[in-house]
Amino acid sequence: MIPLVTKESFESVYSSDFQAKFQSSVYSRWFPLYPSEELSGLIADITGDGHLQGLPKWRFDYTSASKQELKRFENSLFKTFGIKGKARKCSTNKFGETFNYGVNCKPLSRVLFLCGAPAGNKTNTAFKVPGWISADKKLFSAYCRRLFSCEACVEVKEKSITIEMYKREDLASSHKDYMQSLSDLLQKHFNIKTTRVFGYSRRNKRKDGTISKPLKFKIKNKDSIIKFYNEIGFDDKQKQRKLKSIISTWVGKQPRAA
Repeated sequence: MIPLVTKESFESVYSSDFQAKFQSSVYSRWFPLYPSEELSGLIADITGDGHLQGLPKWRFDYTSASKQELKRFENSLFKTFGIKGKARKCSTNKFGETFNYGVNCKPLSRVLFLCGAPAGNKTNTAFKVPGWISADKKLFSAYCRRLFSCEACVEVKEKSITIEMYKREDLASSHKDYMQSLSDLLQKHFNIKTTRVFGYSRRNKRKDGTISKPLKFKIKNKDSIIKFYNEIGFDDKQKQRKLKSIISTWVGKQPRAA
């Protein structure tokens, strides 16, 4: 198996040779870093409800309304890298109570970036599913389980799963490519069929004055919904319960135990 990050590739992102050697020595236990389902899930966490700040801060955080979800993120991070951050209540969210798990570790932030986590404001940044994830069925399953837990909703009455993400208007083409790649990879690895990728007239004016627009696709086919449950599923327990309730209405198609 080819490593994602070696000591040498980690050192190459530093402009100072001294800092490069010093940090690679302190965190030598990380290298070489190989692909894993845990790491794939962390990249999806950052892509979804997380935020990786690049230069000059190099830090990241993860936001959720669930303390249990923050604990899951903490455990996954510690299992993979032996690093912990700090949780706090968000004081600026006017839409409800949420919590933030912040990690002030520049070396780890650089490693996540090297693994394909998008840096900066994701609405203003074009990104792709990292190649090491898209090439492997199990790694892509872990990625989707986390990304869909962050960004998708389960519509019980319609009996569908919908994933919707926003992007700045001038990045619409690259955003469509990303959403289409998710759809194509679901088909390739699991024979899960989706609707076409589509948008609508909703526009969101952001604080910086730019306009963002959503793109989404749905999983509506009965066999595909059952395959999603069995092959991917949600870490989000409420969404997983909703998904199970949809499947339980189809006679002779009882899902495996979650």
